[in-house]
Amino acid sequence: MSMQREITETQTLLNEKGILIQPGYAKKMHFVYNRDNVSAGPFALKEWDFYQIISGDEVLQLTIGHVSYVASFSVMQFNIKTGEKISFARMKPLPLRNMKMPLNPETPNTLEVSGKDYIMRFETRRHERLLSIKADDAKIGNIEISLILNNDTENEKMVIATPFFKQRQFYLNYKENYYGVSGYAQLGKKRIEPGSEDTALLDWGRGVWPYKHEWFWGNGCGFVNGGRFGFNIGWGFGDLQYATENMFFWNGKAYKLDIIEAERDKSDYMKPWHFRDSSGVFDLTLTPVYDRYTENRALIVNTHCHQIFGYYNGTAMLPGGEVINVNNLLAFCEHAENKW
Repeated sequence: MSMQREITETQTLLNEKGILIQPGYAKKMHFVYNRDNVSAGPFALKEWDFYQIISGDEVLQLTIGHVSYVASFSVMQFNIKTGEKISFARMKPLPLRNMKMPLNPETPNTLEVSGKDYIMRFETRRHERLLSIKADDAKIGNIEISLILNNDTENEKMVIATPFFKQRQFYLNYKENYYGVSGYAQLGKKRIEPGSEDTALLDWGRGVWPYKHEWFWGNGCGFVNGGRFGFNIGWGFGDLQYATENMFFWNGKAYKLDIIEAERDKSDYMKPWHFRDSSGVFDLTLTPVYDRYTENRALIVNTHCHQIFGYYNGTAMLPGGEVINVNNLLAFCEHAENKW
């Protein structure tokens, strides 16, 4: 078993030289992100807030973020059965470090961006998160989204501070799953109205890392066996000798996992993926149904990502020996290879 250094008390993320002080994982936001101590070139810092909502066969993704030389504000909707998709995106050049991205994903704050034909807002309150956008797009028509996520502050999360092999590179990541979504998303003629059985995900990332990089990331959640089940798995990104981001969640509690072994056909993303941790506590198989493939090539940017959605089946075992049986849980695992 590799080292899994748990951070249990609040601490500053970076020292005065911009070096990660204490790599490791946490179940709460114990890291104080001191952006002013980031020591990197003007185009190196990357920050984003990404939300994903799954309602039936519909997936909705909302992003506000930047990579210093460009900021991106987007909404993506797609149906995993039909492949139908709608995409809205706006960009702003050279935000550098002038965007007021939140320093903490849990404290009350409002992140708002706007342009001549859109206004987009993520608002964090103590017991709920409000996601909204109003826009007018020439192809889509009117866009109006107003969603409320239940924000249970007692839920344990996946938080990790990952180093790289250059001292001033780091990645601070916070992921949380939400159970129960209300509101609506109107994209032209397309309307989605999530409900109490639907789920959401926040991926909050801040960091400086190599221009060329790769990762695998899987996440899912749902109501299973009368309880709230979720998981987060990932590998391939950064120096993981101090901790992995592998966890599963049951009724608000996080259970740490060590290394995840993934068996898959590298020549075909749509064949089954089998995930198992080194102790056998976590054993799930993903049967893919939809590959949301995206790529972007522009100047110095070259990104490729296969986000594979499908149904997870298998088991997760609690420390006392109770087995959680997971049946047809709609979730994803993605593989990204990027230069940006």
